[in-house]
Amino acid sequence: MSTTYVFTVSGMHCASCGLLIDETLEDEVPGVQRAETSVRKGRTVVTADDGLDPAVIAAAITAAGYQAVHALQT
Repeated sequence: MSTTYVFTVSGMHCASCGLLIDETLEDEVPGVQRAETSVRKGRTVVTADDGLDPAVIAAAITAAGYQAVHALQT
């Protein structure tokens, strides 16, 4: 099973910022299946294994140089 997490992300300026976040999450956070960042909407939608702590995802976004706040979980 998987869970979808939505994060509000600030500090992004261009499409490359979104790609960096997506690649960081998908490549470096175990349990992340897919990440889709919209610079225009200022958010990242992450599909991950059930039980993955959203704080781990937010910390990875922060480590990449952006500010992330967990907004929604479905």
